[in-house]
Amino acid sequence: MNNRSILYLLVLFILLAACSAEKEASNQKEDDQKKAGAEVAEEQQKSDEENESVEDVDYEELVVRELPKSIEEVVEYPIGVLGVEDIMFADERIEAILKDIPALPEDASHEELQNLTNYLYSVFKMPYEDPKVSIEESSLNKPEEAEELASKEQYNVEIVLDASGSMANYMGSKTRIDLAKESIEEFASTLPEDVNLSLRVYGHEGSGSDEDKKMSCAANELVYESQTYNESELSSALNSFEPAGWTPLAQSIKEAKEDLSKYSGKEHKNVVYIVSDGIETCDGDPVTAAKELKDSGISPVVNVIGFDLASKDEQQLKDIAKAADGSYVNVNNQNQLNDELSKTVNDTLKWIGWKNSETLSAIGTKNKDILEIISVNNKWKNKLRKEKNLIKQSVYSLKNDDKISDNQSKEIISDIEEFYNKHNESIEQLKIVLMDLSKENLNETLDEIDRLYDENVSN
Repeated sequence: MNNRSILYLLVLFILLAACSAEKEASNQKEDDQKKAGAEVAEEQQKSDEENESVEDVDYEELVVRELPKSIEEVVEYPIGVLGVEDIMFADERIEAILKDIPALPEDASHEELQNLTNYLYSVFKMPYEDPKVSIEESSLNKPEEAEELASKEQYNVEIVLDASGSMANYMGSKTRIDLAKESIEEFASTLPEDVNLSLRVYGHEGSGSDEDKKMSCAANELVYESQTYNESELSSALNSFEPAGWTPLAQSIKEAKEDLSKYSGKEHKNVVYIVSDGIETCDGDPVTAAKELKDSGISPVVNVIGFDLASKDEQQLKDIAKAADGSYVNVNNQNQLNDELSKTVNDTLKWIGWKNSETLSAIGTKNKDILEIISVNNKWKNKLRKEKNLIKQSVYSLKNDDKISDNQSKEIISDIEEFYNKHNESIEQLKIVLMDLSKENLNETLDEIDRLYDENVSN
């Protein structure tokens, strides 16, 4: 190939490259224009969507809808297109809505003015939560769920043991007093570590003779003072007495009240067991003493255990239990006594813990309800105030733009004031009703707690 041909090809290549570059640049320019156009269209679409809530307002539908007449209707009424708490009257969307409202004739009827009021309310109406749902329904937990709590409470247990002469009678190969002592030792060893135990015995001096009655009826002794379980000290206390004389049951109950007097019922959980194989023989009134024990500041749970008691003698112990709002059971052998002591203390501790836990929970629920009711009430009033101010400002703006007359604006403002005053009164009245309902729910719950507690502890 000669030099001329090579030069020709080189020039042709340069021209083709230039054309290709020009075409590519043209295509790129066209693509950029399309992209820019798409972006403009997208922005326009976004702008349209943002204004859609204002531009697409169905004026006729909103005008026709009447103002709500009750709290329920306020909750159900549709949220306005500008029903947001942070909106300010200077917002351009408000300006756009007011601009589109036509001027009213000077002789406009009250219905036409009301339609304008309805429309403005529908624009600014905010979302409201139903105030009635602020009441939380109380529900009781099962007692089993309070067992862990029960073991953490501070308890004081006192056993009042009959050591009169009849406790020397045999049941099988052992005397009643020996069987009772063994049961008490076993019972004490199973108590939680932080439970205080005390043991009082009565009738353990003198004899059953008339000559020894005075001495025997005065025999009341706290042989194991209130403290946590100490095996050797309790064993020593149990070995320090034997059954002897008469039965000063009433005095022993009075003494038990004094023993526990340092443990206020507000700060401690007190439990008293009265174990006896007979009735009062020292002319005392154990039923009255039991009532005084129950009504004292220690507020104890009282459990009366008849130990191999004859049926004719049971009534007095049942009356003692009833007067103390306590429980009564008669056992006929050591196994029953063991089971009853163990079962009774565990159940009693569990139910006391349950009652305490559920009572605190019910009170906490009521307090939570009250705070929620007040919170909802305040939110309602703030929203009502916001709506009213926005509507009033809109009315003044329409008057300034000569779309309504001064008299028309006054009539609308008067109607608006009346409307919101009524709703403020309604929400305030509802607050009072709901707070009363919350207190009523609390009382019903506390009554139910007491009922369940009494069924399982006091009967």
